Amino acid sequence: MPGTLNKEVSVNLDLLRAVAVVSVFLSHLGAALHYLSFGSLGRFGVILFFVHTSFVLMASMQRLEETGIGDGTLAIAFWIRRIFRIYPLSILTVVLMVVFAIPRDPGETYVWIGVKGFVSNLALCENLSLSKDILGVLWSLPLEVQMYVLLPFAFFAIRGRRYRSLALWMLSVLLAVTISRAFPPLNVFYYAPCFTSGIVAFDLIRGNTIKFKLPAWVWPLGIVAAIVLFGPHDNVDLHRKLVRAWVLSLFLAVLYAYTKEAQSNWCSRVFHWIAEHSYGIYLSHSIVLWFAFYKMAQLPLWTRIAVLVIGGIGVPALLYASIERPLIRVGSRVAERIAKRSRRPVVCA
Repeated sequence: MPGTLNKEVSVNLDLLRAVAVVSVFLSHLGAALHYLSFGSLGRFGVILFFVHTSFVLMASMQRLEETGIGDGTLAIAFWIRRIFRIYPLSILTVVLMVVFAIPRDPGETYVWIGVKGFVSNLALCENLSLSKDILGVLWSLPLEVQMYVLLPFAFFAIRGRRYRSLALWMLSVLLAVTISRAFPPLNVFYYAPCFTSGIVAFDLIRGNTIKFKLPAWVWPLGIVAAIVLFGPHDNVDLHRKLVRAWVLSLFLAVLYAYTKEAQSNWCSRVFHWIAEHSYGIYLSHSIVLWFAFYKMAQLPLWTRIAVLVIGGIGVPALLYASIERPLIRVGSRVAERIAKRSRRPVVCA
């Protein structure tokens, strides 16, 4: 078995996730201020999330496998962890949107989406039921949930031999141009090459066999280059730029594998905080923008900016401390109990 990826915090991965959520935030901030159109910046931020997520989860499954559990138990333990990670906060958000009649996006009017839409949003299956998202940013979560179902099988497929992920990436492109067009509710396959790019990065790095690596400063420049090449300053539908997203995702995956890890400093600690709280930022920032710039529209601008700053930092921090972190731990404990029942002895080489 190739060497296990380091479980410690990665400055480079923190930077990628921080840039992803900041891109989404800035995109919606510009829209709320009626200033500039950076819709594509926010959409590419979601693409960065997809690349980051699949890499991190593949590494997580590798560590689970090395505890000696069987494949079936590994998949179940993985899915349990993801359920406790993603659903509690999304369910709370959906309920709050209805209770307080919060509009889908800042500047819009609240519209009840019906029982079917409400249940679909709670279950994160809006694309499958062809329902509207109750919150604009929720469009990406069903895609992540559906990819979680497939990731263990991708892990099993590539673990036996190196570089199988490249064939998997080509297969994902084929699926993207066939299945998604033939069956629109399965639009998760449109984004499969983005998720699979993270798998390519995992495949290249595992085993620590890469001898030549680029300097650490190349990584942030590469992220900026990818954003510029995607074209952040427009509001074009993402489906018209998906091929570009696929290619840039693969570019970032390979670049990550062949770039040295940056050293920790005060800046990296900021990236880590943003990355750690990124899910809460992602789900709450539109609501905070709506409250600051529309519910408080009669107040002075400096007051609204202060509310935005305090809410943009304080709400994700509160959500992480009170909901995310405790339930992540619960999910880990439940998964560990299940894993213990089927753990097999680890054979040392």
